[in-house]
Amino acid sequence: MTTAYFDCRFGISGDMCLAACAQLGVDLAPLQNLFVAAGVPCVLRHWQEYRAAGAGGRVEVAWQADEQPLRHPADLRALFEAIPCAPRVREQALRVLAALTKAEAHAHGIAEEAVYFHEVGAIDTLVDIFGLCWALDSLGVQRVLASPLPLFSGTVQCAHGILPLPAPATAYLLHGKPVFATDEHSELITPTGAALVHALVEGFEPAPTGRVRAMATGYGARPQPCGLRLWLMESDALCCATRQAQPEQDGTFWETVMQLETNLDHLTGEELGEAISQLSASDAVLDVLWLAGITKKNRQGGVLRVLCHLQQCEAAEAAVFRLTHTLGIRRQTLTRHCLPRHAGQREGLPAKCYSLEGQDYARVEAEALRALPCSFPAWRFKHS
Repeated sequence: MTTAYFDCRFGISGDMCLAACAQLGVDLAPLQNLFVAAGVPCVLRHWQEYRAAGAGGRVEVAWQADEQPLRHPADLRALFEAIPCAPRVREQALRVLAALTKAEAHAHGIAEEAVYFHEVGAIDTLVDIFGLCWALDSLGVQRVLASPLPLFSGTVQCAHGILPLPAPATAYLLHGKPVFATDEHSELITPTGAALVHALVEGFEPAPTGRVRAMATGYGARPQPCGLRLWLMESDALCCATRQAQPEQDGTFWETVMQLETNLDHLTGEELGEAISQLSASDAVLDVLWLAGITKKNRQGGVLRVLCHLQQCEAAEAAVFRLTHTLGIRRQTLTRHCLPRHAGQREGLPAKCYSLEGQDYARVEAEALRALPCSFPAWRFKHS
């Protein structure tokens, strides 16, 4: 699995993200052509720039019209829908747009559809949002992580006048995110940068982990000496190494897994049962759990949880979408502590053998028990 890790210690903005992707080798010419074909004439320029943090990329978006029209969220959604791309790219771009729209509506105390985009509605930000989603897909990124975010102060001049920093929309999007204090009095995180983090980042880590595939720095229009570092990490090798690592002294071992979770209230009992059965039988899935409860609008439903190894995440997620037609799946990376186990036999039947506190146990596999004329016997748990 390829993971993109954004080192945001010195800030994040849309153009910094896109510049880092271009430094990693993403050709922006096809992206420019996509926007032109969708009726958004623009020119994307990328060049290398040297600052205190070393060589990095800069990206600039130019357009012919002197002024850009004010746009409603529906106008921006229509633009994203008109651009031919992979469904994952469009879904991510629309998710970023939804986050930015909600933040702007909250900042101005108005309904979301009443939002008029000013600076954030200009072509460069449209390109930043869609462009980053498109670029990450071009790089084969399947997962996005980030560092904790810098908290800053000061003021910024915009169409609404002088605003405190972080800007109201940015401050709204920082809710729930890990931050650290700085002495900086300039805008380190733009509303677009905050929306990208809010919609795309699955978790926050102090540093990237795994096998380094590539690293690049993206600089923004502001003259900060350090930019945004984007690391491309291969986690498959890390996960395999974790599973094959030397065990602890007691024989137990650790591994990293992914938990997929979604709320369901639209399936019949038969459909839900079939979905759980097929997921349980999938080679991509480690375990399936259904937690019954009451969902939105007081409907009977519940939470479906699927556990899988990281390299099987895409296959397991695709199966959940296909079998449930849910509209969204939450991802959470977990570390689990495991008992040593191996396949074996017990009284001639296939069994799962494991050790606990120095004692060996064997549990007959459920499929083997179903083939017996009797139900689960009382000796199901027994010392070997």
